[in-house]
Amino acid sequence: MMTFDQQSIGAVTVLRPIGPIATPEDAQHFQEQSTNLVRSSLGRFVVDATELSYVDSSGLESLINVAEQLKSFGQALKISAMGETLAETIRVTQNSGSFEPFAQVQDAVRSYR
Repeated sequence: MMTFDQQSIGAVTVLRPIGPIATPEDAQHFQEQSTNLVRSSLGRFVVDATELSYVDSSGLESLINVAEQLKSFGQALKISAMGETLAETIRVTQNSGSFEPFAQVQDAVRSYR
């Protein structure tokens, strides 16, 4: 089962999913957690994918849904430390415009300044 670490760095909320988003239940849990944080942070939100080992189609859909929510704040979904498999999945499904990738969390957080 997926778990989460959450931290605030200044006015930016960072969510680090731990484990895979490999079932519809994981995807729903991720989306609910993210939606609450997006609202409370007014769109200043980063997903740290360091420990995100796998994303299935429902997980990708949940990432896209969170990205759509962030658009209402004039933001893209910022993802740091995205693994090759997730990056390739996003590229192949032609969803790269929904996400803003960063090598490290600090880079993503600094992009809000």
